[in-house]
Amino acid sequence: MSAVTIKNLSKVYDIKGKKVEALKGVDLHIDQGSFVTIVGKSGCGKTTLLRVLSGLEEKSGGNFAFSSPKIGIIFQEPRLMPWLTVKQNMGFSLINNKDKEETDKTVNKYLSMLRLSEFKDAYPSQISGGMAQRVAFGRTLCYNPELILMDEPLGALDAFNRRKLQNDLIEIFIQNKKTIIFVTHDVDEAIYLGQKIVVLDQGRVIKELIVDMPYPRQTNSEYFFELREEILSLIIND
Repeated sequence: MSAVTIKNLSKVYDIKGKKVEALKGVDLHIDQGSFVTIVGKSGCGKTTLLRVLSGLEEKSGGNFAFSSPKIGIIFQEPRLMPWLTVKQNMGFSLINNKDKEETDKTVNKYLSMLRLSEFKDAYPSQISGGMAQRVAFGRTLCYNPELILMDEPLGALDAFNRRKLQNDLIEIFIQNKKTIIFVTHDVDEAIYLGQKIVVLDQGRVIKELIVDMPYPRQTNSEYFFELREEILSLIIND
C-alpha cells in the first residue's frame, strides 16, 4: 500500500520575471512503513519537494496524495520553544489532551527512548545541538503521525552526534513502523538510512535504488561502496 503517491509534480518560481523550474514532472510511490531517502546536490529540488509535500509551498502542477492525513515535519533546526522545558517541548502537541496521565506516559516513553529522561527539566539553552534535535524527534513521535517528513535534520551536527542520531532514527523506524521521507545531500547518509534511495537532479528523479542491506549497515562493505559510487556517478554525470 502506498503512503505517498506523487504524479507529474512540478514547481515553478517566478524570479524577477524569469521562470525557474524547481521540480519537473516528479513521479514517486512511497510504500507505507518504508524509510525513503532523497539525495542530490544543492539546488536539485529535494527541499522544494519536501516543502510542497508539507504544504509550505504551493505546487505548480501535478498531484500528490497521502494515505493518512496525520503528518509530522522535522527541519534542520530543532525549532524548540525556549521558554519550555525539554519535557514540555516534547509534549506540546498533546497539550489539549484531557487525559494528563496518558500524556505523561507518552512523553516519558519517548524521553526514555531518546535518552533524555535526566534532562526533562532542562531548557533548550541548557542542552547540546544533538540533544535538541532528539527533542524535536520526540515531539514529532508524541504527535504520532503516520508519515514523517525530514528536511536534512542532521545537517548541522558534528560527525559524532550525526552518527548517534542516525542510529536513533533507525531504532525509531524499526520500533514505530512509521513512513519516513528523509532529505539529505550526504550520499553515505542516504545509503546508511534508506530502504529506498531516490536520486534527484535538476528537479527530476533520475534513479530509484533499493538498498538490499539489513540494519545496522556496514559502511565499509563492498556493497555500500558500490552503491555510493553509482549514486555519485549519476549526480556528477547527469
